[in-house]
Formats: sequence, C-alpha cells, structure tokens
Amino acid sequence: MDTEHQKKIKQLFDSKFVARLIKDQAPDFAEKYDLSILTIKPIKRNIGTQSHHVIIQYNSPSFKDKPIFCSSSSDQNRENAFNALIFIQENGFKNTDIFLPKPILFDKHRNAFFYQGIEGENLLHYIKLNADISDYIKQTAEWISTLHEITTNGAENLNKQNSRIETIVPGPEKFLKKIEQKFPEYFDTVKENFKALVEWENKNLDDQKNLALVHGDFHPENIIINKSNNKVSAIDFTDICVSDYARDIANFIQQFRFMSLGRLSAEKIKHYQDMFLRGYFTARDIKKDKDIEKRIQLYSAWTALRSAIYFLLKSPAEPENANTVLKEAQSIVNQNE
Repeated sequence: MDTEHQKKIKQLFDSKFVARLIKDQAPDFAEKYDLSILTIKPIKRNIGTQSHHVIIQYNSPSFKDKPIFCSSSSDQNRENAFNALIFIQENGFKNTDIFLPKPILFDKHRNAFFYQGIEGENLLHYIKLNADISDYIKQTAEWISTLHEITTNGAENLNKQNSRIETIVPGPEKFLKKIEQKFPEYFDTVKENFKALVEWENKNLDDQKNLALVHGDFHPENIIINKSNNKVSAIDFTDICVSDYARDIANFIQQFRFMSLGRLSAEKIKHYQDMFLRGYFTARDIKKDKDIEKRIQLYSAWTALRSAIYFLLKSPAEPENANTVLKEAQSIVNQNE
C-alpha cells in the first residue's frame, strides 16, 4: 500500500489532477490552452516511501512544440527555480529570439515546479551521433552570455547557499560523511580537494565585476535543441544563483569534454571548446586574460570534484567514473599550489 507521500507525488502523473491544478493556480495560462486532453510522458520516475525525484512532460496539441514540464524532488527545493525564471523573465531575454522556459506555477505541497519548455533533444544526443554541432555550440555561447548580462540587482537572495563552493547544497557535512561510509578510500582525497577549492574561491569572489546570474549546472544534458527550428535553450534552473560567471563557462567546458570522451576525437573536443569560448567572450566583449583563465581552472576543478561526488553517491555508484574526474580535479589543484 502506498504511503501518503507516494500518493501525493503520484498525483503528478494524473492528467486530470494536473489540469485542475493548472486551472486553479495558473488560470491565465490555462485560458490559452486546451488542457482536457493532456498526455503524460514520464522522463524520470523515482518514488520512494518518503523521498522522490520525478520529471514529467505533459503534451497537448494546443501546446504545439512547447510542452509543459514538471520537476519535483524531495532533496532540492524547486521554488528557487520558479522564482529565478520569473526574475529572468522580468529582467532579461527581452527583444531577443532566444527562448527562455516559461514558469507556470510552483506547487508547494509537492515541491513541484511547472514550466513551459521546448520539444527536442539535448546537446549530448547530438554529441553521441558525432553530428556537426557548430551552430549549436555558437548558440549555446550566446544563450549563456545573455543570461550573464542580466542585472543581479534584486537577485542576491536567489539560492544564496549555492553562491559559494563552501556552502553549496548538500554541503560537505553530508556528502563527506556518506563518502566515508561508502568509499573510505576516496574520503581524504575528496576532503582535501574540497578544502583547497574553498580557499581558492574565497580569494577570488571579492571582485564584484565578475558576479553574474549563473545557471549553476550548465552542461550538454541541460541544453535543449528545439526540434522545429533548431534553436537552443536550457533547462534545470535548480542551481541558479549569483556567483562568478566563470562557473558556467568552466562547467560547460569540463562536462563537454567528459561527456565527449570516446565519442569525439581530442582535436574535435578542443575545437568545440574553443568555439564556445570565442563565442562567449565576443558576445560579452570580454578580453580573455590570465585572471579569467585562472578562474575557469578553479571552477573546472570544482565541476570535476562535484561530478566525482555525484558518481560516488548515486545508486548504483560509478567509482570508475568518479576516479577519472577526481584525478582531473586533483591535477588542477596541484597546478595551482
């Protein structure tokens, strides 16, 4: 028999319930579309007795190429993503043809964030096909540079914990304890590298000119290409915050390389990385210098370490992948000493 928690979350997979929820909490949106024939496409469905992580796509002919998505998790508050998209909608991406997911509602009872996105495949899909992704890379650079140009006035309290490595969710007191229990052989290395990166970042974050509204998890799986017009957009704004814009640059560069290993040649990986960097710095009229290169190194190491932590704590764990990215983080930290 389902627990009350499971019953509550499973309602998100009931099209009639979802239609009523949208009509009640987002009547202006509901008036524009026919919600009577919603079809459901589960993307992720992990529902435990007291915990869950679900991502659901809802389709209707009236949505055309912009379906509704729902993201809900017991571990991360989705209200921040909802508030962040409202802030961006009000302060940026205006007078451009760059698509931004449209926030619809936040259901506090289920920690569920509903938004209107686009129908398409993510960038990783095209990497796996070894397709020519030059245009997508250029658009990706333009998309993230546009986000970074948005004013941060009024955004200071958006997911404030996530603004620094030292306080980022779930925090060292949680992930270090779990690693010590599950993979004690990695404990010291993860702990030492985390400490080194915190100290490194604390020396860099005082410069206000480097602060921007950052996506926080900007990588190929979170970049979507619209199937009807090949325009790029992004998803998953859970980690959005005000921080050093180099975080998003490094996140993309490091994750692009890792996800492309064994699929693209080293030369092609570097070609696309350089294309992304050129596009970004040109769009923002920023001169690439030693300071920005150093900050990209810092956040590349953090992205690699964060990936290692993820691989060690996910179920089932992937210690081989964790070891690969942990060595990368260690190498960058060693070069900085």
